[in-house]
Parts: sequence; structure tokens; C-alpha cells
Amino acid sequence: MKDLNPGKEICSFLEKKLSIFNRYLTITKSMKETLKHKEASNLGGFVSERQDCINKIEKINLSIEKIIKTSSDKFKDLIDGYLKNIKNIMETIAPIDMELMVIVKQKSESIKTELLKMRNVRQVARGYKKEKRYSPRFLDTIR
Repeated sequence: MKDLNPGKEICSFLEKKLSIFNRYLTITKSMKETLKHKEASNLGGFVSERQDCINKIEKINLSIEKIIKTSSDKFKDLIDGYLKNIKNIMETIAPIDMELMVIVKQKSESIKTELLKMRNVRQVARGYKKEKRYSPRFLDTIR
């Protein structure tokens, strides 16, 4: 990409970034639907996909910063259009992310409550279990 002018290179990176943000939005919506339907089996896959998107976005940001440091501000208007689109996507993601946080917090509390109930039942069951810890001994064996 060294033969491209900085404006085209920045636009290329911003298009990739916009595409990744759209993927991030799709994954976030899928996570929300999965959690609403109480299907947490594929949640780990969604989390790793989102993290992969975040890593790619960070790499693109570093590349754009390098280009901007070496070039002038003549591409500012071009960049602003992409940044507005990215900002709109981020504003769409933010409330969904907050809902996800609330749902996950509720699920974790319910799981914690269930685990405590299970522990209490297990402790009660242990109380009814006849367990010999040691064999009986007679204190007065001389008589």
C-alpha cells in the first residue's frame, strides 16, 4: 500500500474499520438475542469474535495514526465522513451493550443464587448421612 497516496490509504483503512464495526454490531445483537432466549452455549464464541474485532480495530487505528503523522490535514473532510458513520454505529452499539451488561448481571445473580441453594441442600443431606468417623470404644474394659 506504499504506492497509494495517503488519502486513499486512509480511506481504505476507514472502510475496513467501518466494516469491522458493522460486524461488531451484528455480533452484539446476536449475543443479546442468545441471552434473551437463555441459550448461553455459544456465548464464548461471540465474546471471542467481538474481541477479535476489537483487536483488528486497534491495528487499523495504529496504521491510520502512522499515516496521519506523515501526511497533512488535507484529507480531513474525507475522514470526517467515515468517522461520522463509525460514530453512528458506536452509538447504536452502546445501548445494546448496556442491555447485555444488565442481562449478564441478572443471569450471574440467578446462577449464584442457584449455587447457594444447591450448597445448602447438599449440607442438609450431609447432616442426615450416617457417617462413622471412628469405631466405638469402651472406657471401662477392666470389669
